[in-house]
Amino acid sequence: RRMTQKEEMVGIVLPASVAGVVANIAVTLTGKVSVNLNFTASRSAIESAINQCRLKTIITSRAFVERIGEKGEFEGRVFLEDLAKETGVFEKIAGFITALVRRPMKSYWGRKGPDDTATVIFSSGSTSDPKGVMLSHHNIISNIEAFKHVFKLEKNDRMCGILPFFHSFGYTTTMWCPVISGFSVYYHANPIEAGKVSELIGKSKSTVLLATPTFLLSYIRSAKPEDFKTLRTVMTGAEKLRKRIADAFEKKFGIRPLEGYGATELSPVASLNIPDVNVGGVKQTGYKEGSVGHPIPGVAMKVVDPDSGVALTEDEDGLLLVKGPNVMLGYHANEEKTKEALKEGWYDTGDIAKIDTDGFVFILDRISRYSKIGGEMVPHIALEEKFMDMVGGAKQTVFVTCAPDEKKGEQIVVLYTEEAGDAHGLFNMMKDCD
Repeated sequence: RRMTQKEEMVGIVLPASVAGVVANIAVTLTGKVSVNLNFTASRSAIESAINQCRLKTIITSRAFVERIGEKGEFEGRVFLEDLAKETGVFEKIAGFITALVRRPMKSYWGRKGPDDTATVIFSSGSTSDPKGVMLSHHNIISNIEAFKHVFKLEKNDRMCGILPFFHSFGYTTTMWCPVISGFSVYYHANPIEAGKVSELIGKSKSTVLLATPTFLLSYIRSAKPEDFKTLRTVMTGAEKLRKRIADAFEKKFGIRPLEGYGATELSPVASLNIPDVNVGGVKQTGYKEGSVGHPIPGVAMKVVDPDSGVALTEDEDGLLLVKGPNVMLGYHANEEKTKEALKEGWYDTGDIAKIDTDGFVFILDRISRYSKIGGEMVPHIALEEKFMDMVGGAKQTVFVTCAPDEKKGEQIVVLYTEEAGDAHGLFNMMKDCD
């Protein structure tokens, strides 16, 4: 509070860890907006985020700065090691008593309300300056409460926390969700260190793992089946869960990962697959292969024609729009992009999807990953799946993109690694595709 009296936002550069959680809680309780900076991004992207939010104070750790090198060199750094030394015994006692008696947080929060900004989370910014997504306290809390209604979490659960806090997936589900809900979470700073992650899961007897399909692929290669024997739920997001990865994970560990869907702008969870329920011979289907499940409570989805905006019927492919209490406030200091993304409360996801007769949502591809060939829309992801089914293996070795074509508008371009085979074989596979 003393260091940031005149500041609206405070930066944080820390990995998924207890220290990272404590720093975020401290910033929030002072009534400030937390900005977890993506230390894996380019130097220019980090500087852009710092400048956009006008950050003057950035909480980090000397030990962590040594690990990330020049990306940790910025003005306004405040080291946790120094704060620990400066905190006296009386301050610690006062803090402990305050937490113990749970005195009203009004003096800490000031006049912050549910619709005030809680955090700004930046997009990757691979093709332009990263956009800062403003999420309110209501966005985050409502999202947690909604997915907890269908994704059952108990007080005795133990979550393995490997997702970074600079992504909303980690910020909401592996940081604030355990804090608010009261179950345990065990952190490891680097999610791709498969050996250490599997060791942590085994030692902590974790029951819940939230990850990306890419992380699961590394665990399939390195982890032992006994390491994951206590897991009851494995949920993935942030990227498409391909069937071959789910099959390989289930074969090795005896548990099938379930896929959800969301976006930073959606706080992030919008839909979930959940295990089927069978009570007294009556079955409730919660999971459908290839889908991202049903919308979570309070969240509405519709599919519209990308050009006209007219709502489409069941099983028709179109642009996916999402509405609910989880939809962001907007992009920080960027009204133009906010207006493009939000239309009458609906968030334009930029994804092509369909909703079947049972209400399950299927994400087909990004609208930017469709090619229009001779007037027909061709999804790149469908071709990639076709190739990978023929090539085999869990690792992604074939990638589809496009190039201009004078006669048909666009043409398909296939990129592949050596593991996929030779060009002649892939060409023959392509001729077999519909």
